[in-house]
Amino acid sequence: MDIRSINRDEFRDYAAVWERTFNFDGKDDELEFEADVHELDRSIVAVENGSFVGTGGSFSFDMTVPGGSVAAAGLTAVAVLPTHRRRGVLTSMMRYHFDDVRNREEPVAVLRASESVIYSRFGYGVATFDSSWKIGRRDAALVPEPEGGGAISLIDVEEARVVLPQIYAGAAPSTPGFLSRNEDVWKHSLLDLESWRGKFTANRFAVYEEDGTALGYLRYRVKDTWEESLPKNEVLAAELIALEPAAEAALWRFIFSTDLVDVIRTQNRPTHELLDILLADPRRLERRRVDGLWARLVDVPAALAARRYRTPGRLVIEVVDQFLPDSGGRFLLEGSPDGAECRRTTDEPDLVVDADALGACYLGGSSFAMFHAVGRVVGSEQAVRLVDTMFSWHVEPWCPHYF
Repeated sequence: MDIRSINRDEFRDYAAVWERTFNFDGKDDELEFEADVHELDRSIVAVENGSFVGTGGSFSFDMTVPGGSVAAAGLTAVAVLPTHRRRGVLTSMMRYHFDDVRNREEPVAVLRASESVIYSRFGYGVATFDSSWKIGRRDAALVPEPEGGGAISLIDVEEARVVLPQIYAGAAPSTPGFLSRNEDVWKHSLLDLESWRGKFTANRFAVYEEDGTALGYLRYRVKDTWEESLPKNEVLAAELIALEPAAEAALWRFIFSTDLVDVIRTQNRPTHELLDILLADPRRLERRRVDGLWARLVDVPAALAARRYRTPGRLVIEVVDQFLPDSGGRFLLEGSPDGAECRRTTDEPDLVVDADALGACYLGGSSFAMFHAVGRVVGSEQAVRLVDTMFSWHVEPWCPHYF
């Protein structure tokens, strides 16, 4: 079986594998836009007897980590035809993918999983969580609003193409898990084809400003529904990004006060956020948490040196990597809030960690102690307490970007 990248003329056949795997019919106009945003030189296709039987690919990101950023490869478009299950197609594509990641000197690989049982065997762990919620507008009373000097305005998509990327880029450095969005990604994000709307309106955009400076935005849609002459409209708050708490609070107040609305929903929010405190009756918020961004360290020393640590510490960590054994080994980590160094060592380890557990804990969103409790991390209680304190961060990791 040949594993290679594709050219633009092959994109329709490439996409046909997704359609047969994920059970949908793609539209040609959609695929033209998909081809524009894909990095075709990072595409992956498995070819058998001239036919495509498996696909994958990567996006090139900069990912925010505690105190810094790191180059990360975002695995995407992974599919294997039902006729070729359990024949090593995915494994072969993953090896091709990691060879590409290494050649590009990206220390970290990330993905969003269609099925959460697939990727731990390739060294990925759940590094962030997504929270989606809904609430009835009648139950969405907020605590009294403090006086503020900002204002909210509605903008069109042309202005959104300018304003939203600026706010997003401003917010990215403060939250581990944020992924960079280049011009092509933004163009794709704001396309808003009618077939993507699911009976909702086109995207609408609200921006919060103070003294002429945009400090937050809300991208939302509305589904127009009436029952027995009563409004039952539903608002989908697709993305809210804010640089200041005042902006975040004002945008929630705006959407919760929208007329003719019965229910407000979100797609992807942090598991803890300002709204938890703003709601007068937070029990009314119906919330569901799922895995978000999965991460795996391909170059352990470079990845661990790229981030900062909450407290100074020195540890020898042995990483057990079943899929990429040469990425594992023993590493001496010396980290602090000011910087970090990490290198290979032959010293005895303080901790022994599976690769997927290290990926899960990398951004500070998961606990080494939890993995220690189930035997996935081996070491003394003192070493586990130290590593958890070092890797923790004052901001919970979150990834608002889908790919």
